Amino acid sequence: MIPTLSGRWQTRILLYVVLGLPITALYASYLGLDEIGRYGDPFVFLTALLLVGLGLDYAYIQIQRFRWDNDWPFAFQFFFSIVEFLIVLGLMNIGLLDPFLVDRIPADIATTQFLLIFIPSFFAVLGGIQIFLIRWRFKGGELGRH
Repeated sequence: MIPTLSGRWQTRILLYVVLGLPITALYASYLGLDEIGRYGDPFVFLTALLLVGLGLDYAYIQIQRFRWDNDWPFAFQFFFSIVEFLIVLGLMNIGLLDPFLVDRIPADIATTQFLLIFIPSFFAVLGGIQIFLIRWRFKGGELGRH
């Protein structure tokens, strides 16, 4: 598949809504308010991941043009997902997310949350979306295009 920018954005937002939000809600309720300061902080972290990813998708499309087949292998997706996480973790550590957070999320809790969301999302893109949305792969990752 050669993903388009809008296809990347649509897929990312779909995964945010279908997997990210429910997993974050379960994880936040599991942690409780004492551990994370406020129930909404993990959602701020998740939304920051989404926004950084949406911003970097444009760069990914530009990098992808240099590949001979213009494709984006899953190994790249795996690597750059970790890069996105490290960027958000860095933004949180230098205080740029402080206006939105009651308390900074500890790195171990943020890492666990990232893994709980990243692993199912990665496997959903590898298989689940391709099974349930058969034409998704042939439409550049776009969900509504005919």
